[in-house]
Amino acid sequence: MAPAGQAAADSLRAVLDSVFTGRDYHWVVQPQSMSVLRRWLNGLQAWLAGLRDAHPVGFGVFEAALIVIVLAIFVHAGWVLVRAVRPGGPGSGGALPSASTARRDQAWYRREADRLAAEGRFVEAVQADFLALVLALDAARLLRFHPSKTPAEYAAEARLERGAQVEFGELVQSLYGYAFARRPCGADEFMSWRSRAIPERYAAAH
Repeated sequence: MAPAGQAAADSLRAVLDSVFTGRDYHWVVQPQSMSVLRRWLNGLQAWLAGLRDAHPVGFGVFEAALIVIVLAIFVHAGWVLVRAVRPGGPGSGGALPSASTARRDQAWYRREADRLAAEGRFVEAVQADFLALVLALDAARLLRFHPSKTPAEYAAEARLERGAQVEFGELVQSLYGYAFARRPCGADEFMSWRSRAIPERYAAAH
């Protein structure tokens, strides 16, 4: 038979074990960042509760301002989404910026390219000259012009001889370099472009 003192010690140990194994003594080390965030949220809740109790009118104004800000964020996000999916918008993969909803002919764009080049606006001149070339190839039924199409789409759909197809693709790459990658484009670069953007180079075999 165990001594009375040992039985009492065993009983006390059993009680302590049952207490320290309870949920209140189940210690878990929380990440420091989570504890900081929790303290910040608790402080914010306490501040809002104090503001509501001390200044009900001010709290109502603050709450209304928050609602307006959230609504403005959603409206702005919707506007950006609409612009991104709209043909010719920022998400259209580099569509030409002035592809003219009113149909203008090849001669008009060629004159526009000359005018822009004379003003020193060579990047815009290259874009206008490309549209003149596209309209010429459209007239030759080698591709189909549409204001919302990108230069890359024209390069993909053009029905040209193999050598001309490669050269046309290189011409489109040059356009992207000048118009979208901000490669330097001066008078010499424009004249080199113009010499490669002659419609007969691409439609001669047809």
